[in-house]
Amino acid sequence: MKNRIWAWVVLGIITVVAGLGLALTNEVTKGPIQQQAIAAEEKAKQLVMPEAASFVALELEDENQLFEARNDQGEVIGYVGKAESKGYAGLIEVVAGVREDGTITGINVGGASFAETPGLGSKAREEGFTAQFAGKTSPVRLGDASKDNEVDAITAATRTSNAVLGAVNAVAYQVNVYLHPELALPEGPAEGTSYAGEANGFAGPVYVVVTVRDDGTISALKVGDERFGETDGYGAAALEPAFTRQFKDKGLPLSLEDIDGIGGATVTTRAVVDAVNQAYESQNILLPEGTTYAGEAQGFAGAVYVEVTIKDDQTITALKVGDERFGETDGYGAAALEPAFAGQFLGKAVPMELADVDGISGATLTTQAVVSAINSAYESQNIIAQGAAPKPTAEPTAAPEPVAVPEDAQTLAHDGYAGPVAVTASFDEQGRIAFLQVGDDRFQETRGFGQAALEEDFQNQFLGKLPPLTERKADEAETDSTIDGISGATITTKAVLDAVNEMHAAKFGAPQPEPTPDISAEADGITATVQGFMGPVSVTTSFHEDGSIRQVTLRAEGFVETPGYGQLALDGPYTASFAGKQPPLALQQPGEPLTDSTVANLVNPDTASSATITAQAIVDAVNQAYTQMMESKDGAVAKPGFAGPVTVRVSFDEEGRITSLEVDGEGFMETPGYGQLALEPAFAERFSGKLPPLSIRQDGQEDSEHLVANLVNPDAATSATATMQAIIDAINEAFENRP
Repeated sequence: MKNRIWAWVVLGIITVVAGLGLALTNEVTKGPIQQQAIAAEEKAKQLVMPEAASFVALELEDENQLFEARNDQGEVIGYVGKAESKGYAGLIEVVAGVREDGTITGINVGGASFAETPGLGSKAREEGFTAQFAGKTSPVRLGDASKDNEVDAITAATRTSNAVLGAVNAVAYQVNVYLHPELALPEGPAEGTSYAGEANGFAGPVYVVVTVRDDGTISALKVGDERFGETDGYGAAALEPAFTRQFKDKGLPLSLEDIDGIGGATVTTRAVVDAVNQAYESQNILLPEGTTYAGEAQGFAGAVYVEVTIKDDQTITALKVGDERFGETDGYGAAALEPAFAGQFLGKAVPMELADVDGISGATLTTQAVVSAINSAYESQNIIAQGAAPKPTAEPTAAPEPVAVPEDAQTLAHDGYAGPVAVTASFDEQGRIAFLQVGDDRFQETRGFGQAALEEDFQNQFLGKLPPLTERKADEAETDSTIDGISGATITTKAVLDAVNEMHAAKFGAPQPEPTPDISAEADGITATVQGFMGPVSVTTSFHEDGSIRQVTLRAEGFVETPGYGQLALDGPYTASFAGKQPPLALQQPGEPLTDSTVANLVNPDTASSATITAQAIVDAVNQAYTQMMESKDGAVAKPGFAGPVTVRVSFDEEGRITSLEVDGEGFMETPGYGQLALEPAFAERFSGKLPPLSIRQDGQEDSEHLVANLVNPDAATSATATMQAIIDAINEAFENRP
């Protein structure tokens, strides 16, 4: 017993001595460690702003760090800040230097938590990646490094690349807010009624919420939801305030010419315009019952944002969780984005408690963040939208006089927004409209919108017109074959036009169809035909080895664009201006400098007015030719995958069997651990010797030369079918088009 007590005494003495030793070691090393951290930070600041002689810390109201960079004379030459962003494997710390005009002087990537994948994301710290930021203008995006505000992504490490960009842009934004404090002031709730709509973009649906005043002008626009997948460096610019702000105060309906489009992303720009018009025309009021509030709270991986609509009795009528910052864990907190989770909040009263809802299994922090964000939104009265019913038009005060319908009149109905729209019309000997009447007892179009088709002002403009008719664009001169559409009622307008044109064609014969757009390779280049303002525009483009344009030639045969405007494109100087440009091209926007990838608009020198539609047709034709040239050059085929485009290069033997396969990592954004398994060398081996057309082998099927095993995560035993199907589709297309 005595020996046992003595052993405990000895053990206690050893523990005390060890603890004192660790404490002493900590005190001895704490100072040097702190000094090393300070020295590392000073070195990073000097690296990103080499001309600075000193750095002075600024006092900010938030927790951000910002330093004035001063030269030898004490003059401020720029600012240095630090920001963190979540990468693939953890937080990435970025120190960035920014001048007053938003130009980036340099960046330094790292931080104590930096743990990106060796050989992939770890390249974010290498000079080859960081050096390209110097001289760029914020906000910076992934894309073509030859542009002023774009950098090349790290191959197969898009998530890491985006994390660095996010941190760099965060520092630049902090500098801008410091220099212009008014930018940090929150805007009040947008004036008017909010409507929701969507249209197909380049990579999927483009969702918008547009707020419209009573006079039909836009007071606010928000683009994108969790499905938004437009291309970084191009269509993704639709999410930026610089793009959405230009819609403010514009009248509805919009046309593509009413706004400055996104360079190289006409499809996305058109999708936003179409979605805005569709939202307003359909009167799809966002969260019509109650007031919509916004709030956020800290989740497991970052801020969890909510938009919650609450009635006067404090019950919830709708809930949207998450914005572009949402980063909760897949398989756990990410379930907060699912409709089933948000649906359980409907009908519940605020303020809420965690016990009021079924939490997400294994994600209590995320569930609590949603509840806290809802309570915060309502308690702070952070209103972002308030629903309102559309104002009906006044009831007619007297019955209209009956109209005598000519004996030779025809009647035809086409589907409008709310039902059939009947049109009665007659034509003179030249085919011009002599009589037109809209509506019958089935007419149910929306008051204040489609019902304007019943008004005399709308119907009278058809008299004397020569079908086929089209709706006149905002910047288009009135002609014998155009009419002014009904504001906010595109579907109703189209129904009337379609009925008139069909009746006219039945009596006088249909016009000759326009040629189908095509692309063909010729000895002197690649010819693409697209629709211009008045008819088809055929453009032949030849390229240098580096992909730049050698020559652009327009075919005069069949070219019917407007004299003095579109026909100016036939003059040699305009097509000569394309030489040396590097596609994909875009039209130069007003106030922007001309670059290697933009071309000047077609402008009448006497009237200083533009032929934008013709010029855009030429640009589109050149870009189509460039796409074909590049695809034929490297044999690449791209298909939409789960998170973005999937590019495949494949070769075949004489029998058509696959001899090699390469999945391109450049711009590859499929999910880590799932779709990104396609980048591993072992993946390509399963295609060797297979004979297209291929399909994914299903459970229970025996392997064959036409079947390929799916992409499967070996740990979770779950598949990346969308990515795999994109690869299969690309291979099959390449097989069909092989020489």
